[in-house]
Amino acid sequence: MTLFQIFMLGTSVFFAYKIYEHIQTLDDPEENVSEPSRTAESFSTFDSISLLEKADDEVVKGNLDKALAIYSEANIKEPKSGETLFKMGFTLGLQGRNKEALEYYQDALKVDLENPFSHLEIAYIYLKDGEYASARTHLNAALELDPNLEKAKIEIEKLNAEV
Repeated sequence: MTLFQIFMLGTSVFFAYKIYEHIQTLDDPEENVSEPSRTAESFSTFDSISLLEKADDEVVKGNLDKALAIYSEANIKEPKSGETLFKMGFTLGLQGRNKEALEYYQDALKVDLENPFSHLEIAYIYLKDGEYASARTHLNAALELDPNLEKAKIEIEKLNAEV
């Protein structure tokens, strides 16, 4: 062996030993997490909250198909989220796909019974379809949940005037 090869071998052994020492001082990731909420998932740029924000931006821009795709991904990340289901229904409603929108609103109500806006949107779909009794039921439910909903009051007055 030449002197250079011996020197390189010694250097390699030295650095291998230093790497070994460093690895031995590292903690396991599970032991190093101080709060359960501070996981890698909560800081991901692809968590359901950031996906909802991105989809909301797409709705504002008018890219409804893209928004629906992003909402669908958020629904996969966090299944049975009332907010996600409501927003999917709203976006479908903007596209005129009322039957599909109605299904998502009803699913959103199953998850969050206290959301007056799901009742309002269901009522609007029923009004468009001429199902006034169902519309009145959901408008009244929305008003029971939030008595300050002016839209619901106006629609009920219109329904009462038509009858």
